[in-house]
Amino acid sequence: MKILSIVFNILFVAALLLIGFFFSDMTNIVKNQMKSSIAIEDTCQLSSQTCTQHGVDIRLQKDILTPLEPSSITVKWPNTHSEKLLISLQAVDMEMGDPIFQLTKTNDNTFEGEILLPICTQDTMMWTGTLTDGNLDVTISLKAQQ
Repeated sequence: MKILSIVFNILFVAALLLIGFFFSDMTNIVKNQMKSSIAIEDTCQLSSQTCTQHGVDIRLQKDILTPLEPSSITVKWPNTHSEKLLISLQAVDMEMGDPIFQLTKTNDNTFEGEILLPICTQDTMMWTGTLTDGNLDVTISLKAQQ
């Protein structure tokens, strides 16, 4: 009986060590599964043509962004009291972090800023995310190509 208890304790300690070793990997998998994905079809697809969602007009400097090259973005957001807007992006096909960009108010309803995307090993990358004034979120998407 004492041998069985020792074997059980050894197996228990080994299981705890394995769980501890892989804990960060397991939590990342759970976080990624729980992360809400944004369907590209439901987004305001940003380009040099003005895109409107929820009364918010958004326009990029160019249709397709190039990684590591800043590109300006202009937003006309009526009826907001915010002095800044925040853009949070996520790459669709690859984990590239969650870059956040701030747009500053230039006049009554207009905000401007720059987007600078990280470089990627893929030639083309789709990004989705949100543009927010702190009260309302607008879902956006854009395309980057090397």
